[in-house]
This record gives sequence, structure tokens and C-alpha cells, in this order.
Amino acid sequence: MILLALNELNIEFIEGYISEGKLPNFNKLLRNDVVVTTSESKYELLEPWIQWTTIQTGLTYSEHKVFRLGDIVERRDLNQIFEDLENMGLSIGAISPFNADNRLKSAKFFIPDPWTQTEASGTLFIRKLSRSISRFVNNNASGKLRFSDKLWLLMGFVFYVRIKRWQNFLRLAINRNKPGVRAAILDVILLEVFVTLQKKNKPDYSHLFFNGGAHVQHHYMFNSSQYKGQFKNPEWYCPSDWDPILLMLESYDTIIGDLLESGERIIGVTGLHQRPHEKQTFYWRPVDHKDFLVECGLKMQFSVIPRMSRDFLIEVSSDKEALDIENHLSQFIDSVRNKPVFNIDNRGKSLFLEIVYDDDLVEDMSFDGPNEISISSLKAKLAFVAIKNGKHDGVGYVFSNMPMDLPKQIELKEMYSFIKANALADAGITY
Repeated sequence: MILLALNELNIEFIEGYISEGKLPNFNKLLRNDVVVTTSESKYELLEPWIQWTTIQTGLTYSEHKVFRLGDIVERRDLNQIFEDLENMGLSIGAISPFNADNRLKSAKFFIPDPWTQTEASGTLFIRKLSRSISRFVNNNASGKLRFSDKLWLLMGFVFYVRIKRWQNFLRLAINRNKPGVRAAILDVILLEVFVTLQKKNKPDYSHLFFNGGAHVQHHYMFNSSQYKGQFKNPEWYCPSDWDPILLMLESYDTIIGDLLESGERIIGVTGLHQRPHEKQTFYWRPVDHKDFLVECGLKMQFSVIPRMSRDFLIEVSSDKEALDIENHLSQFIDSVRNKPVFNIDNRGKSLFLEIVYDDDLVEDMSFDGPNEISISSLKAKLAFVAIKNGKHDGVGYVFSNMPMDLPKQIELKEMYSFIKANALADAGITY
């Protein structure tokens, strides 16, 4: 069985493109109807790393309490679907499962998501490729990438990408500077890695997660022909004749076509979906997180780990140091609107931060903090990430190439039992 995790995709957009004669493989996958999932009611809990933890543990947020991306590695008390199925005799393969810790004893393959600090399973080549993909994703906004990472990514392309797909990659490479294309390239590479490892290892349960569609919807939804709202992205940001949403969905349609050829049960899950954002909001991310924080006046020893988009994690050696950092950074305001620069979640020895300044950068503005600290030349120190187009909605969707025998609507946490039952049934084990 293959769990196809298409994070945050909007079914109504997919169905709209299908009605125009596009996405033929999506059309096949949706023929057995679509089941709606519901999850958290509070907006601050509608983060994909929370929803996918719910899918992978069968627990709501109030039960699993995993609030941050990457927190799962500290929660050995939580059982995940991967090791639960392995303990029942199934072999497991996973590519980029979101906010999942690799606790498998004998995984056929396991490449973690780019933001969760857990080990990859597989050959030395797989482990090197996994680290390079992680650095590629986390450094994408700043444009910095080690030569060794470029080499491993190139080797991954040569080793895993099938010749019949080279023409598609050439088309993407030609358009690589257009919005959404790099996300499509990464997701299609992950597919090629998956197809090769799947054929070689034949795991009983495979978990394949894609985040490119969610990323592109967040940043370019207003450019979709299926978006019916009033907002438009600036031409410098995304040309009006370019539809990154269709680009991503066509890439996924190719992926689905490959998976359908396997004849295996495929269960597609979105976890949640997105609705249009109501205003223009800019996202910024430090070019160099550590240098930026040192300039903000942090003098103690600390480590910093980039997360998704504008988020990052600071780790220190004591609760007192974390509290000092929180008190210090919470005083920073921007010089234009006098609003806070950082949102901070303090958990003792670690702090989860995001830059919440959400407008364009103007000349001569600064981020001003205590002790007369002023961070200027912000255009050189902050990388533009995106203009927010889509925001999270707790409704998600489930679909399959085989009958599902589910009600029209279920709670998201019920996906755990549904996945488990179907994986065991396909492996000939009664659940």
C-alpha cells in the first residue's frame, strides 16, 4: 500500500482543472469519491506538522501536544504508524514523512523531511542525498548551497531519474527561475528516488510526502486560473500569465500516473487545505540566522536551526539563558510601524521564533531593540521568502484508486486506523 501525502492541496482547484480536460490521472484517482476530514478548531493549531502528527499517531493535538515542527524526535512516548506497522510484521519505506522520527529497526528506506532532525535509513548514498536535500530546502531563500550538496543532488539526478523523465526535467530546468518551478523539481526528484527504491525493496507500506504544492499555494494561489477572488500578485513577483498551481498539479498528475501503474492500493491524503488570504503579507527570513541574532545582541553560546519559511529554532544550555533571549528579542520593534519583530515560543532550553514583520522593506528602516541596538541595512540581511496568498483551513481530503468504505466525513485522527487497517489487509494480516 502507498500513502500519498499531498499536503494542503485544494480539491476544488483540482476538480476545476479536471473540468478543463487537464490532470487525467487525478481524475482516475478521484473516481471513488472524496472523503472530507476535519481537525482542529483553533487557527494556531492548523499547522501541517500538527495535522500530520495526528495522522501518524491517531491522536488530536490535545492528546499528542506536538506544537513545533521537529518536536516529534523528543516524544518517544508517542507511537507512530511506521513503527506500529513494522512491529506487526510489515516492511516500511518512507520518503519525507512530515514531522516524523525514524525509529524503525530495519526500514527498507527512510528519508526524513528537511526540517526534522532524525537519521535517514538506507545506503550511504541515500543518507548523503538526504542531508543535501535538507540543506537545499533550508537555504533556498538565501541562495547559499555547498558545492558538495550540489554534487550529491546532481548525482541523485543521474542515479535515480529515469531517462524517460529527462525531457520533463529539461523543460523545468529551462523555466527554473519562474515561480514554483524549483518546488516542482524537488518533488519530482523525490518521486524518482521513491520509484527506484520502491521497485528495488518492495516494502509492504510506503509513505510518500510532498510539500511543494502547499508551498506554491501559500505563495502563488492568486495566480491560479481556479482562484476566483479579487487579489492579484505583482508582476515582479509572479507574471499574470504564469500559473504555478497548475504546474505543481501537472507534476503530481505525472507522479500519480506512475503510482497507478504499480497496481497497488493508493490512499491520497491532504491533511488540511488552504483558503485565500485576505491581505498582502510579506514573509522574510534571515540570510544568515546566527549572524543576524548576534547583531541583535545575543552574546551567550547558542545554536540555531532553520525551519520552514520564516521560522527557526534557538537552543541554549539553560532555562535562564532562554528566558534572557526571550526578554531581549521580545523588545525589538520595526521603525516604521512600531510593531514586534519576533514571535517567540519559549520551551525552557529552546525557543521557536518567527519573524512577524509582514510588510515590504523600505529604505532607512530598522529593527530597534534594547540597549540602543538597531539593525539597519535590512535588505542585505533578510531574504525575501514570499507574499502570502493562501492560509490554512482545517478541512482536508482523502481519496483512493480503490473503494474506501468510509463515511462522507471523518475526523482526521481516524486516518491512523484507516491507514493501518488497509496496510495490514494488503499484507494479508487481519487487524
